[in-house]
Amino acid sequence: MASMNARPLLLIIVIIVTSIASSAGQDKKESVLSFSDIGSGPTLNGGHGAMWADIDADHLPDLYLPLIISGTLPDLFLHNKGGGRFIEEAGRRGIADRDGGSHGAAWCDLDNDGDYDLINGTTFDDGSGIQNDVFRNVGNGSYVEVKPRAVESREEATRAFISFDMDNDGDLDLFGVTNYQGSADPPDERNEVYRNEGDFHFTAITGGALERAPAGQGATDTDYDGDGDIDVLAANRTGPVNILTNDGKGGFVATDPVSLGIQHRAGDGITSADVDNDGNLDLLLAGSSGEGHLYLRVDGGKFTHAQSFSDIDGYMGGFGDLDNDGDLDLYFAGDRKIYLNDGSGKFSPGIDVPVDGKKDPRGVAFADLDNDGDLDFAIGDKRARRNYIIRNDLRDSGNWLKVRLVSPQGQAGAFGAKTSIYPSGGSAGGKPLAMRESQSNCGYLGQNDPVLHFGLGERNIVEVTVVFLDGTKITMNNVAANQTVTIP
Repeated sequence: MASMNARPLLLIIVIIVTSIASSAGQDKKESVLSFSDIGSGPTLNGGHGAMWADIDADHLPDLYLPLIISGTLPDLFLHNKGGGRFIEEAGRRGIADRDGGSHGAAWCDLDNDGDYDLINGTTFDDGSGIQNDVFRNVGNGSYVEVKPRAVESREEATRAFISFDMDNDGDLDLFGVTNYQGSADPPDERNEVYRNEGDFHFTAITGGALERAPAGQGATDTDYDGDGDIDVLAANRTGPVNILTNDGKGGFVATDPVSLGIQHRAGDGITSADVDNDGNLDLLLAGSSGEGHLYLRVDGGKFTHAQSFSDIDGYMGGFGDLDNDGDLDLYFAGDRKIYLNDGSGKFSPGIDVPVDGKKDPRGVAFADLDNDGDLDFAIGDKRARRNYIIRNDLRDSGNWLKVRLVSPQGQAGAFGAKTSIYPSGGSAGGKPLAMRESQSNCGYLGQNDPVLHFGLGERNIVEVTVVFLDGTKITMNNVAANQTVTIP
């Protein structure tokens, strides 16, 4: 009899547990991810890159869009007015840069005064001169052009520009990619390398692997090998990717990608980010071929191929935690869908992105344009007579944290710094929840907002550790979620 009575009792317990679990599931809010196309502005062809930074210290990221297709074109500067509203002010700010056209640019604090100056590459000579342009922020988001002799003396078909401290002396140097084919470009063609001597004076560096690398299209400044100095990764449409390893003193060595386990090519862009939250930078290779290839960094400093993507759009993929769940998601410029990260660096197709009318999307970059705690993004499209600003309308999302960096030398953005977040009190020997590297450009002509964004999921308090390029380490304990902190 006892055995016969146990079954109904067990059934009742199962029903009760199931009911409780079902009720708990109903009470838990699920994040709802959706996007809106809010782009507006002059209807001009020629968008390639997208560069975000707050240039007037109003805590709203502004957007620069270099244009080139044919003939004389101004570049566009969209001043963020808040609430998702942008006003084109390139002429008013002194950075319209009417010339034969520009591919790449970078916001960068070249004089360590705490605001963002601008380097803008010029590609074709329309009679106005093909020299690249350097603009100094006079302190209120307005610019004057300075003409460094070393930069003005070169006339190259410049594609990408990155700004990074190559010799670890505390200021930002410049690297420009010349032309677009890479290995198939003329054999005597050279990249542009300029060492910052202070006060907007530069010395051209000739010779060496950085100048002679067969680079074409995009470039990324990143410490891919984790040794504390900044290396350069550059695309190559007609040959192997360029991996230019810094010797720690500003000298560079060309490293064979095969020796690192990298078998695929990157025709247009290489993006680095920690996609599996192990504290190491992983690599995404992409280009106009419609393919992307993800490599994870493994023990021994090498990389292993983890995933390939086909039928993608754009010239690059970019990473950002779009759903605030604590891992980086992936978006290929102009694609109709995003790819969501499962937390281990494995990506699967997510929801649609409204890019109706796209014709030739190129670069993508991320920023929280409306300060609501989720990441939005901009896309440059060469032939659509418009560019795209995509607002993230995430609802019921996880917590977040944004970190604004200033280097010990006073440099806005502190390019090259690594910022890690930990469980509160967990940085002493513990594994980070996530890591971000500050960069001037990634992929193909994309500059994310230098204010770093972290999704925190359900965490309310974390610990933040920043290691600056000069070795300075700063830790902030018991940092509350859903705010922007400035370090130092």
